[in-house]
Amino acid sequence: MRAGTIEIIIAILRVTVVTTSISGFYLMTKYVCLICGHEYNPEKGEPTQKIAPGTPFSALPADWVCPVCGAEKRLFKEVQE
Repeated sequence: MRAGTIEIIIAILRVTVVTTSISGFYLMTKYVCLICGHEYNPEKGEPTQKIAPGTPFSALPADWVCPVCGAEKRLFKEVQE
C-alpha cells in the first residue's frame, strides 16, 4: 500500500471510533419532560412523531415538543442514571 492509502485508512478509523463513541454516549442519555414526566429515550426514538430510533435528543428539531403534553424541548431535563 502507498503511504497516502494508509493515511486515508487511519483517518477513516479515527472517524469511526469518534462517531461510535459519540453515538454510544447519546444513546445512553435519556431526557424527561419537567411538565408531565414523559421520558425521551433515544434508543427507541419517538414513533408517534416519526423520530427514528437512535436519534439523540440534541438532533431533535428546535420546534420539537413533548408528544404527551406539548411542552417545548427546553423543558426537558437530562436523566442521570
